[in-house]
Amino acid sequence: MITIPVYLLTGYLGSGKTTLLNHLLSQSELKSKRVALIINEFGSLGVDGQLIDHVNDGIFELNRGSLFCACIQTDFEKTLRRIASEVKPELVIAEATGIAHTSDLYKWLDIGADEHRFEVRANVCMVDFMNFTKILPNLKSASAQVTAADAILINKVDLAPCQEHVDRLSEILSDMNPRAAQWRTVEGQLKWSLIESLEHRACQTPPAISPPEELASCSVPGRFVDRDRFYDAIASVQGSLLRLKGVVDFGQGLVLVESVFDSLSEKTAPDTVKRFGLTVIGWNTTAEHLTSVFSKAFKPVPPSAEGIVSITFGS
Repeated sequence: MITIPVYLLTGYLGSGKTTLLNHLLSQSELKSKRVALIINEFGSLGVDGQLIDHVNDGIFELNRGSLFCACIQTDFEKTLRRIASEVKPELVIAEATGIAHTSDLYKWLDIGADEHRFEVRANVCMVDFMNFTKILPNLKSASAQVTAADAILINKVDLAPCQEHVDRLSEILSDMNPRAAQWRTVEGQLKWSLIESLEHRACQTPPAISPPEELASCSVPGRFVDRDRFYDAIASVQGSLLRLKGVVDFGQGLVLVESVFDSLSEKTAPDTVKRFGLTVIGWNTTAEHLTSVFSKAFKPVPPSAEGIVSITFGS
């Protein structure tokens, strides 16, 4: 039986998983291997999958819910079988949505895929120094990701006002998971060899059966956005906005917009992006409300431009 190793990347919304993944894939150790990627995110647009710079042997996107939620178990099993039979990779890297419960994957990876078998070799959790303590009291998935990890990356430490703040967060994380290795990173700069050297211990917590009831997500496809109305939409849901990510055009070209809590950034989008729009995740709100608010920021599609005008919902 051929064993296919799986390396798992978890971490709450906006912690920097896609940035870490791009950095890992750029390293010679992975460039020389057959690597299949599973990219999972809330919302139907598939924003993260378009932001991967180094594609080795295929990106498989799962965008209907958390990778570790039973709501997409069938999709996940089909994806594993396809990877095993068609790609036959040397390893798989799975980037999970930020609200994932890591307990389900271990059960699903026990399924057979032809003569192959998948095995988790490491579970790496990214922690956003700026926002982790804000979400910890209310969202169980954030603590579940930490306690299940074999290693914890405290990311964005360059934004800390002083070293003592990082040390204090490190102590909190050590109390939550004393067995996990800890690394401190800036923009996900980490050597693949560190992840490869980890010793994995399976998560023993019960699997999740549905997404958290308090969360709602929506995807609003479209390209052209009025900047003032967009910022008005952000302000109107500020108290319940957890995460926003997408590629839109404010009139000067495509930009990648990202928001985590009260932070908002814009940067030039890669030329390879072909899907436009926003994915929004909120707390104690509804998908319908989020869609209503953010759809008002979109402009009508110019006759000469291609765009998508339908709206899809997720929860």
